[in-house]
Amino acid sequence: MLPLLLSLALCAGSVLILRGSFTGHRGLQIIGLDPQAMGMGLLAIIAAGVFWGPLYGVALILAIMLHEFGHVAAYRVCGHADARFRLVPLMGGLAISGSLPASHDKDFFISLMGPAIGLAPMTLAFVLSDAAYDQAPQLGDFLWTLGKVIAVLNFFNLLPLWPLDGSKFLMLVFHTFFPSQTQNLTYVMSGAALAAGLYMQSIFLIVFVLFSVQGLLRSGTLLKIQRKMSKGRAALCLACYVATLAAFLMGSGNLLYAIL
Repeated sequence: MLPLLLSLALCAGSVLILRGSFTGHRGLQIIGLDPQAMGMGLLAIIAAGVFWGPLYGVALILAIMLHEFGHVAAYRVCGHADARFRLVPLMGGLAISGSLPASHDKDFFISLMGPAIGLAPMTLAFVLSDAAYDQAPQLGDFLWTLGKVIAVLNFFNLLPLWPLDGSKFLMLVFHTFFPSQTQNLTYVMSGAALAAGLYMQSIFLIVFVLFSVQGLLRSGTLLKIQRKMSKGRAALCLACYVATLAAFLMGSGNLLYAIL
């Protein structure tokens, strides 16, 4: 009973943090639901099922949608009423807004909430899977798989490899303390991502890095446009990043070991 109460408390905390995206004159609405977006989403679901099987495919799509929803909800909290996301076949998802976050701390919050919103559902899925195994083993198996997929997906996303969210966190924090060296850090993280792709012989990761080169070259300019955060807030952001990374590492468990 205690694990269930704690997981529900985490869910309530997530809703409380993002409450600004659900309230107001218009609230959190679904926008950009055009035929192209729906077609891309359908292709993403089919591709996930073909490449990873129905069980892991459905869990992966749900985990990606939850991750991108976290970004969108955080965008809305920060005043970006146009924020939305789309599924991209074999590439995951993409959160979109027509304007840049005004400050580094808002940018950090928007980036962090993509992975962080998965903490509560991951925990709840693990707790409910244990309770469901006796009465509905297939449901219990799916919930366990969903929890593991959420953990692994977000753990990888938090790694300091450009252009993953983890690299953006470190870039924002690093810029607070060493602004003149931030661009060099992005080059190092991009090189690390490319090296990881070559080591794992992952064409997906290599292509992903190459497609992000334009963003890499623009990142330094964009940082100068935004308002910097204080060193104290940057230290707090770094602590939140490390704690979130550690939580997903614990949740990944043997599935992450099997993948590696």
